Amino acid sequence: MLDGFFTPKNVALIGASSTKGKIGYEIFRNILKSNIKVYPINPKRKKILGRKCYKDIREIEDEIDLAVIAIDAKKCIDELEKCGEKGIRRIVIISGGFKEVGNKELEEKLVEIAKKYGIRIIGPNCIGVFNGKNKFNTFFQKNMELPSYGKVAILTQSGTFGIALLEKLASEGIGVSKFVSYGNKADINEIDLIKFLERDKETEIIAMYIEEVGRKFFEIRHKKPIIVLKAGRNELGQKAAALHTGAMATNYEIFKGICKQKNIIYADDFEEFFGIIKILATNGFPKGNKLAIITNGAGPSVLACDFLGDSRNIELADIIDLTGSATADDFLNAIDECNADIILLTFVFQDAPLAESLDKLYDGLAKRERFYLALTLGGRFVERQKRKLLKLKIPVFEEPRNVINCIDKIVEIK
Repeated sequence: MLDGFFTPKNVALIGASSTKGKIGYEIFRNILKSNIKVYPINPKRKKILGRKCYKDIREIEDEIDLAVIAIDAKKCIDELEKCGEKGIRRIVIISGGFKEVGNKELEEKLVEIAKKYGIRIIGPNCIGVFNGKNKFNTFFQKNMELPSYGKVAILTQSGTFGIALLEKLASEGIGVSKFVSYGNKADINEIDLIKFLERDKETEIIAMYIEEVGRKFFEIRHKKPIIVLKAGRNELGQKAAALHTGAMATNYEIFKGICKQKNIIYADDFEEFFGIIKILATNGFPKGNKLAIITNGAGPSVLACDFLGDSRNIELADIIDLTGSATADDFLNAIDECNADIILLTFVFQDAPLAESLDKLYDGLAKRERFYLALTLGGRFVERQKRKLLKLKIPVFEEPRNVINCIDKIVEIK
């Protein structure tokens, strides 16, 4: 049932617009880009972007796999009834204006109608779905950099947060299998989605941004790694979450404790969340917890050791300071002699001896399969080297605290 949200043969867009910048225009345009047949519905237009426009969804002769609704909240009830009469069983409601603004009864009416016709709903108050394989999406954003096809699935209550994460993943070459922004989760929730993704052969890692979660979340038996970033941790955050998606409060300390018991990785902030995702997406899990640091610049490594001192899960196996005179050969020889499960390479790419031997470094790293993490800071030259490391599937960090905290959280559930 849920697979049809990502691979529809055709889509009806209720609220399609011919005006650039309007939500209905951008959704229509984005669906067209995926080469999936789309029926625009707007009673005031005959054509939109050269496609025949329909006044009513019931005018469409074909069976419809998926409907997307992007109209005023109060009009959604009538359109949902029409979709039910038409036999449509999957609907994404982009529209806001429901329980997040106090209109709880209106949202309950949506659910009532959906149950009447056997409809499953994603939303309301969301941006919907994205399929990394066929590029189908229901977004109303433009000028987005979408990630390639890969093994990470993203579930988020926040469309804005989800968009930022998709672009971050794209910038570092990390692919996505499925993405769902589910907003108020009036019907389909994270439980439904996790169960679906556990069966999805294209998904290996599940990453989630949530504002509330119930007991059932922790009762799911999951085999795939789940990474969670939870907002609404204190009174002020809980009030903001309630205004955003109508989320109820959840005690954060209890939440973290249960995550540890259930082998769910929790991140404390966005930087850590993204870091954990990119380590697992590129390297998977390390075989053990012994970490070695190899560096040609002591400062960042000393800071990394400070944070390692606070770690309960990582054991420092060795720290090898090659000094500023280190060349590629020095790094590669140190790697060969290193007996550790995780190797943190701290690079000062600006140092001349290393800068003059970078081709040899990258060639040598490609031939030596180890569990690498990299730490480096700098400007344009360093950014170019970072891209080369990413091509070698080596996750790169700028902040010692972040790289240590990320690998510590991963090893904790190993």
